[in-house]
Amino acid sequence: MHPVSPASPPEYEATSGSVTFVGSGPGDLGLLTLSGSRALTFADVIIVDPAIDVDHVRALVSAHSQIRVSKGDEDAGLILRSIAQGLKVVRLHSGDYFTDADADSVLAEVLTQAGLHANVVPGVNRWSAALSYGAVTASAAFAALDATLGVPDVEEWPHAQTLIIRAKGSDSARVASAATQRYTSNGTVLSLEKMGTTSQVSDLITWRDVTVSDADERFFIVGPGIDENHRSRFAWFEGKPLFDWRVIVPRTKDDLNSLIEELDHYGATSEIVATMSIEPPRTEQAMEKAVRGLVDGRYLWLVFTSPHAVTAIAERLTEYGLDSRALSGISLAAVGSGTTEALARLGLVPDLTPVVENTTGALANEFPAYDDLIDPLNRVLVPSADVAVEPLLVGLSRLGWDVEEVTAYRTVRAAPPPADVRDDIKTGMFDAVLFTSATAVRNMIGIAGKPHAATVVAAIGPATAAACEMHGLRVDVVAETPTFESVAEALARFADRRRADQVAAGLPTTKPSQRKRRKRRKVVEPAE
Repeated sequence: MHPVSPASPPEYEATSGSVTFVGSGPGDLGLLTLSGSRALTFADVIIVDPAIDVDHVRALVSAHSQIRVSKGDEDAGLILRSIAQGLKVVRLHSGDYFTDADADSVLAEVLTQAGLHANVVPGVNRWSAALSYGAVTASAAFAALDATLGVPDVEEWPHAQTLIIRAKGSDSARVASAATQRYTSNGTVLSLEKMGTTSQVSDLITWRDVTVSDADERFFIVGPGIDENHRSRFAWFEGKPLFDWRVIVPRTKDDLNSLIEELDHYGATSEIVATMSIEPPRTEQAMEKAVRGLVDGRYLWLVFTSPHAVTAIAERLTEYGLDSRALSGISLAAVGSGTTEALARLGLVPDLTPVVENTTGALANEFPAYDDLIDPLNRVLVPSADVAVEPLLVGLSRLGWDVEEVTAYRTVRAAPPPADVRDDIKTGMFDAVLFTSATAVRNMIGIAGKPHAATVVAAIGPATAAACEMHGLRVDVVAETPTFESVAEALARFADRRRADQVAAGLPTTKPSQRKRRKRRKVVEPAE
């Protein structure tokens, strides 16, 4: 006989609403499963752990989703009310609900309600994460002990060949004292702090050497898989070439998300500094006339050269109470993957994109010639920045098109970054700076000054490298091809060679920002 749930309270009668409890991973939303990511995409209300960065969640979800920070036991009422209103709710946890002993009790409370459409998506539990980030292979029998809920007597500890202990840093000494009774003070243990972050520190020590730490969370692992010879073969995380490197990336107009992902893959922590600001044109008349022409069928082609041009046209259509359907019947051309993605967000697919390379000149070479027997119109609209796209305009004109360019937005130099960022740039607190264009070089130096001589300078191509040298910068890395993937890999290879040279010379492996800093001389006033 199947179990029957109790009757639902009248105010929470089942509707089309639902709740999905989604687990992710310890401190890393990138550990979301496909099922968890899909649940977030369709959620109306998302409740997140206080430790989760709301901005990271917002980048993964739809614009209509409401994101709220968990209020503990109050969450159950909010979830039930939202379901009764027909809303889809996601409760996002930074771990796994069923294997985290300190996970909130809301899951059990909501699951007991009858008629609710509830689902649970497993996350990466902190115990398996500790083994993976620590590069430890578990033995056939392994166990977990959560000492953050209290340090039990050693007689109550699990008996397994591999044991993973989670503790608060302040309780490290108490855990070590108890562990000494079982493993002796000379017993070897792997200490893991800041797990899963690019500041992770793993040390193979004895229980005698364990000291109190200020870390919120600390893992101790004992077992046959923790020895250095074994772990060195599997040290995939801390062994990344750019592990814990702090990289600054000046941004102009391009979307750098894919570059940041590439740098993350190699272990870097990236910080973007905007060097260019996008502003509306000084006068609106030309854009208003162009949008009216689009709606009235004045143009056969609409050519987008940047995501900002797409945004500018979309905003004007919205002001008139229209959406992307107003562009039906108009052929669309796009330059750049970012531009294509911006169109996709509006539900549009370009009819033409350059195949050879993503440049305006390449688009002109691949654009069809005007044929007065086939084409009902010969007008092409090119919304762009206040910087002319001459290769495109000239190329289309030679093909017989009547090209109209309109200033859709202006690019101006951005305001300087905060004072602490400027100071870190000048004093060499960044390990590397990665330039993606000559404009980025000029603008960053203009608003923040030159990077310190110890900072590694990487350029996406020869033109960008030449701009660096023109401004007195030593270029350490130049990408083989002008792509984000190539420049990130080139920087990673440089870091690998640098570390190998340090090891060969018998020197400690340090980052560029880890250097001896000169102490300022004290000025001694002459005696009177």
